[in-house]
Amino acid sequence: MIELEKLNCTFFPGTPNAKTVIRDLDLTVAAGEFVTIIGSNGAGKTTLFNLIAGSLMPTAGRVRIDAADVTAQPEYKRARTIGRIFQDPLAGTASNMTLEDNMMITCRKGFKWPVISLNRRMRAYFREQLVDLKMGLESRMKENVSTLSGGQRQALTLLMMVLSRPAIALLDEHTAALDPRNAAIVMDLTRRFVDEHRLTTLMITHNMNHAIAFGSRLLMMDAGDVVIDVSGKEKQRLSVSRLLEMFADVRHKAFESDAVLLSGAVRG
Repeated sequence: MIELEKLNCTFFPGTPNAKTVIRDLDLTVAAGEFVTIIGSNGAGKTTLFNLIAGSLMPTAGRVRIDAADVTAQPEYKRARTIGRIFQDPLAGTASNMTLEDNMMITCRKGFKWPVISLNRRMRAYFREQLVDLKMGLESRMKENVSTLSGGQRQALTLLMMVLSRPAIALLDEHTAALDPRNAAIVMDLTRRFVDEHRLTTLMITHNMNHAIAFGSRLLMMDAGDVVIDVSGKEKQRLSVSRLLEMFADVRHKAFESDAVLLSGAVRG
């Protein structure tokens, strides 16, 4: 479970350039829940992930994972239970290392075997996992990852994340840089891995069709807060046009509220 309580993040606090990007955000994500997150650029989506992962510390508020307060815990400690995939397919793997060496590094994090080495047993295990991707990578285990396409690297990154045995997956537009065919392959793998491993998953996407079709819950962020939160049958009935209508309604109400406050300030 992820619990965010009155979370705030302000860049350059106490200066004329201060900018609040996450504002009094309260959010609870249940164990095993698959949440898709949408919002315009600058809405605070990636900053939210940075705060959960520990690569940014909040200005105020609390971050709890499985009821433990991890607000001050550094990123490397949270990485034991959090897997993260970025938009750039090159970010999740070491280009100048072989596929099997990349996977070996992952397994040193995820496995608790008494002796972990790149032996015949491990190679057989890696081959079995790569066969499951249906990309022919099981025959390229001794090649450097730099020889793979973007889609192959992102699929490998997804597999490596799963092999590291995380409890939480943070997917930050992980198909945005891929062509439609490879994006579809990676999204199918995402759905399967999330279901098979019961991962608590948050996925940022600009693809509204993906946001609607995947996951059990959808959040829309704006100005550093969650402005739309739908799940269950309400999410199942969503369409892109309906989602845009809901967002327009939220923005209209926010505009009216700001206008009332401004009017009161002028009269005062």
